[in-house]
Amino acid sequence: MTNEQWTDRSGVRIRYLDNAVPAQRGTLPIVFSPGVVDDADDYHALLEHFSARRVIVVDVRGRGRSESPPKGYAVGHLADDLAAAIDEAGINQFHLMTFSRGTPTALEVAFRRPERVVSLSIGDYRAAEIQLPDSWPEAEWGLRWRGKPVPERVQRHVLDGIQQDAVARDLWDDVAALRIPVLVAHGTVAGSIVDTGALDRFAEAISEVEFAPIPGAGHDLFRPDRLAYPRAVEQFVARVEHS
Repeated sequence: MTNEQWTDRSGVRIRYLDNAVPAQRGTLPIVFSPGVVDDADDYHALLEHFSARRVIVVDVRGRGRSESPPKGYAVGHLADDLAAAIDEAGINQFHLMTFSRGTPTALEVAFRRPERVVSLSIGDYRAAEIQLPDSWPEAEWGLRWRGKPVPERVQRHVLDGIQQDAVARDLWDDVAALRIPVLVAHGTVAGSIVDTGALDRFAEAISEVEFAPIPGAGHDLFRPDRLAYPRAVEQFVARVEHS
C-alpha cells in the first residue's frame, strides 16, 4: 500500500510517496527522483512493482502536490527537497534512481552524501546539468506529457524558474569520483537523450558502469512498457547487494 507523506525540512512543503515495505536484512531502499514535469502519482506502478523493497518517489518543489514557491528552482534548491524527504523517511543508506532532468538533482544529493549512496541508476540523461534555452518555458507550456497538458502538471512560474536557474555543468568526473556502481538506462528509438556519444562518455569516465537499453522507448523510459526500467533497476541493485 502506498502512503502519502509530507515534510517541510527544506523550508518548502514537499510531498513524497512511500510504498512502506518493511526493511529486510541486506535490502536497501530506492530513492527515485522523477523528471521535470512528472508527478509522483505517475509512478504508482513502480511503487507497487517493488513489493519486496522500500521505494520513495519525491515531488520536489513545483511538482505534483508539493508547494510551488515564487522562486528558488536551482538544482541546489531541488536537492534540498529531495534530501528533506530522505531524512523525513528515516532513510540512511540507499540506492538512487533518476529519470530525465531529475538526474542533476539526484546527483547533487549524492555529491553531498556520498557515504549514503550505494548505487546510482540514471534514466536517459547525461552526467550533466543541461542549460535550457530562453524559449523552453513557452515551448514546454504548450506540450502534453503522458497524455496530460503541461499546464495541468505545473504552474508557469515553475517552468520559468527552472529555466532561469539552470546552468550548464559537466558532472562526469564528479560521478566517477563517487566510486559506486552505475546503471545507465536509455531508449532505443528516436528521442533518447543518451546517444552513442553519451554512452561512450559514460564508459570512458566510470569504471563500474552497466547499460540497460529499454526496447521501444525514446526518452520516456516508462513507455511503452512502464515497468521495463524498474525491472532493470531491480536486477541491478540486487546484483550490487550480492556482489
